Amino acid sequence: MIYIEEFTILTPEQAENWLNNNCDAHCTKQYYPFRVFESRVPKLELGNITILYGGNGSGKTTLLNLMAEKLGLPRSTPYNRTPFFSDYVEMCRLRMAGEDTGYPEKIPYESRFIGSDDVFEHILRLREQNDARHLASERAGRQWGVEGYRRMKLDSYEQGGYDAFLTHMKARHSTRSRFVREHAQAAEREYSNGESAFIYFTQAIAERGLYLLDEPENSLSPNLQLDLVEFLSSSAVCGAQLVIATHSPLLLSIPGARIYDLDHRPIGLRPWYELENVRLLFDFFNEHRALFLE
Repeated sequence: MIYIEEFTILTPEQAENWLNNNCDAHCTKQYYPFRVFESRVPKLELGNITILYGGNGSGKTTLLNLMAEKLGLPRSTPYNRTPFFSDYVEMCRLRMAGEDTGYPEKIPYESRFIGSDDVFEHILRLREQNDARHLASERAGRQWGVEGYRRMKLDSYEQGGYDAFLTHMKARHSTRSRFVREHAQAAEREYSNGESAFIYFTQAIAERGLYLLDEPENSLSPNLQLDLVEFLSSSAVCGAQLVIATHSPLLLSIPGARIYDLDHRPIGLRPWYELENVRLLFDFFNEHRALFLE
């Protein structure tokens, strides 16, 4: 399913003209995202899966941020922006699918931006929740030990009242494990960072919606990256539209993806096997080919 057909940002000349007309000498260091793109970025024609490829500083994350802001997509963590970010976004242009017919597609509510910071924030939040649950379990265990062996009468309201009396009776007639289960929430199972990241993506991406993914390969082993390739391909078939910023050779090989090479001049569409990162690995393994054939 395609919700957005095109996304257009400013040319370097348009960005420079705007700065010259709206920015004085005191704001020269606060102009992001102006001057990020020294070369003209063509109109991005988006497919079911579109990949923004490039090295560090190429602007692929900036393009995702601009698109997410233009669409008002939800996200979990803050991102780099300046007082001029909204001005730049205002001048970007979107073309929705069906716009020519007068019935443009609506972005489903499931749509969102997902970056590596979102994944790490989720992992840290889960750890904090589990720490709190472990402490609650320890307190409940100590309470069972105290309540189960002390004497208490129903009319002992000075000791906490009727609720305290019920807790006391439960402790006396329950095993420690049962009492803890009833008085403290069990901790969720924790996985490695890579496993947690993969699970996060599979739970966050539904069978419909627009998803902007910023370097989803972070923390993932090659095996999990291949699993993610399969999952993302299936999601696109089922109705999701994906725009992905990555430099992972494995994610770049997603069948049918439209890949914009932000490192190439001029910037444009290129097949995955011609990209620099992919060729670098190809040359590396070719150089050590004999080791693999022993």
